[in-house]
Amino acid sequence: MANKKQRGGPDLQVIADEMRAHSIILEDIRAQTSMTIEAVEASRSALEQRIDRVDQDSRSRDAVLELSIRDLKVSVQQIGVDVRDVAGKIEALSRLEERVSALERARA
Repeated sequence: MANKKQRGGPDLQVIADEMRAHSIILEDIRAQTSMTIEAVEASRSALEQRIDRVDQDSRSRDAVLELSIRDLKVSVQQIGVDVRDVAGKIEALSRLEERVSALERARA
């Protein structure tokens, strides 16, 4: 080994120590990466659950709104029928008013 040191070659013990140090660093990186992946997966799961809840709530509101719109449509249609009935009655009253006015003028 003395010959290797003299020739400028690396000492095997130094290389082994460096490899152990690198191995410890790599293991630490693996542990941190694993914890990061777990945290990301937990966040993803929570986000998916929240999205599902919001989607379900939205669908429920949409169903309620759809029923309300249908009810309003029926109400508007009925109001249209009622307005036509009232318009017809006003027209009949207008004709009667004209006849009453003509009779009153004829009496005078």
